[in-house]
Amino acid sequence: MITSPTVVTEVTAMAPEQTVFELWCRLTGSDLVTFDEAEREAFLARPQVPALAATPYDVLLDAGITAARRGSLPLERWLAAARLARAAPARR
Repeated sequence: MITSPTVVTEVTAMAPEQTVFELWCRLTGSDLVTFDEAEREAFLARPQVPALAATPYDVLLDAGITAARRGSLPLERWLAAARLARAAPARR
């Protein structure tokens, strides 16, 4: 009898802070693999990261697209845009 190998896949939830880092990389055109562990930890230690991580993904993405300029996305500007987007009344 021939059996096919069993493939086990595991899906783990990404920490919200890691989502912020990966989205920042995408929005700035930075390659994730070019950051070593110390650089990644320094990014995640920035004071704006917890507030960005608490922001809903759709708001974070829209605010990031709005705040990014020519491959630059300062976290302060991204957080300000996210706060404005959250404070704005919902569009219908």
